Amino acid sequence: LVSLNPFNTHHSTLVSTSCHSSRSPLTNTSLQVNKQAMLREKPMEIPEILAQVASYLGRHDLTKCVRVSKGWRDILLPQIWREITVYDSGRRCPCPDDLYPRRHMVHSLSLHYGEMLGLGTVIYPNLRSLGIFDFYEYKNPTMMLSVDFAKACPSLVYLELVRSRVASTTWMALSAHPHIRRLKLARVNIEAIDAPWFWKVCEKLEDLRIFEVSIQGPIPKDLALNRLRKLYMSCNKWMDEEAQMDLAYRSTMLESLDWDLSDHDKPKTRWLIRHPIQNNHWPNLHRLQINVNTQDAVLASFIRGAGNGQGSITVFEPRRCELGVQASRNLSLHFNTLVWVDVSRCNTSIRSTVPDILCSCPNLRNLSVGNVFAKDIAARGPWVCRQLRSLMVCFRVGDSEQCLQLHQLIFERLSTLIQLKKLRMCAPSFGDVVENVLEFRLEYGLGQLASLQELSTVIFTGSINSRNYEPQLGIEEVVWMAGNWKKLRKIGGCLNTDGQMESQLAAGIKSLGIRYHLGSHF
Repeated sequence: LVSLNPFNTHHSTLVSTSCHSSRSPLTNTSLQVNKQAMLREKPMEIPEILAQVASYLGRHDLTKCVRVSKGWRDILLPQIWREITVYDSGRRCPCPDDLYPRRHMVHSLSLHYGEMLGLGTVIYPNLRSLGIFDFYEYKNPTMMLSVDFAKACPSLVYLELVRSRVASTTWMALSAHPHIRRLKLARVNIEAIDAPWFWKVCEKLEDLRIFEVSIQGPIPKDLALNRLRKLYMSCNKWMDEEAQMDLAYRSTMLESLDWDLSDHDKPKTRWLIRHPIQNNHWPNLHRLQINVNTQDAVLASFIRGAGNGQGSITVFEPRRCELGVQASRNLSLHFNTLVWVDVSRCNTSIRSTVPDILCSCPNLRNLSVGNVFAKDIAARGPWVCRQLRSLMVCFRVGDSEQCLQLHQLIFERLSTLIQLKKLRMCAPSFGDVVENVLEFRLEYGLGQLASLQELSTVIFTGSINSRNYEPQLGIEEVVWMAGNWKKLRKIGGCLNTDGQMESQLAAGIKSLGIRYHLGSHF
């Protein structure tokens, strides 16, 4: 930036100089002409352009830029102080003496270990995001906000507390704050005496995220979380499972529910059934992500409770659940609204679910599934998910006499996904027969995929030592992919079980200017 335009310190912008001239004030037309002339000759003198360029620079680069001139300093200094992170006295950057005079520029503040920087007494008028980390021990064993916190930070919207011991006055101060809408807690223990104040804070929230949070005492019977729109829970053994379910059940206006009980292996059906989820219990719910080891009927009740009877779920990602007949039937009510579906980590699922999704979800953009059998695809009509951008699947074609026809059928259906950008061919489950997997070969119909002109990433999940997945791609397939998929930039995974051939393919891919990685993750 400095080399592009040495901004003269004695030169102010033409617009501001002209506006203060008493002899010949400029009209709107002349101002526009002068601004266009500046755009051609000295674009970095226009504040809007300079601020836009500065948004791509880091704090270190911005610190150098403010030394160019007073004009740059006035424009770029708020960018430097917009997001501040403060550590303890030994690593404090910036120091409080520099921060206090510029606190009106601070929009986001993160405090680690050290002092509270006068929160509650010193006014931060434009502070919207506050993060407080690791206040368990060190200098301040208890994180405390004064009762005047609402006056000191009147614009605060988001608060994050991580690994901190929170005092009672803090929850009292937060309950009195009129603009708190988002709260994130991680490894925080809320005592029974503080719980009533905490629940008062929750009644005002629109976004609540709790990770390994312990809340002592029962949930108040009159608690109504009517404003809550997003709820994320991953408390595992820190919080009773029934209390977590009760918290989700009371949030009737939820738009997004993300619930993780990954540490529990046994199906939790008894305490779930205690809260019978009625139809359309969450009429606005469009994002459902649950990681609960539960049965088909329970997952079906969650799906049944979402929407207004006409379908509303756009993101559906169940993990360790049983996607059976009931859940699949209820999911079909949302086929017209589904955009993101990931059922690859379900414990079990019926074979007809994924073919039904491919044939019935016109707005689908991302699909991640496990085994899909070619015979089930042949039994249904053409795919309607023409807007699909990402597909992760394991096609099973069998080793019957119709193997070649089934290969060609799958490639024909894939060729209709002209918007596809990422294709990941997964390995079958451990112990499955090798010959059942789709062969990505020209002799089996790979040439039909020439229509996938937007494809940029292809991944083959597996390894050279894998016994249940043995890809046999050759040089012809790699050359064909590079020649027909003009936007192809990444190829990953195992291409051939022969180690020598694998090395040749990797060298050929790199010589074509395509990035190659042996693993399945980029």
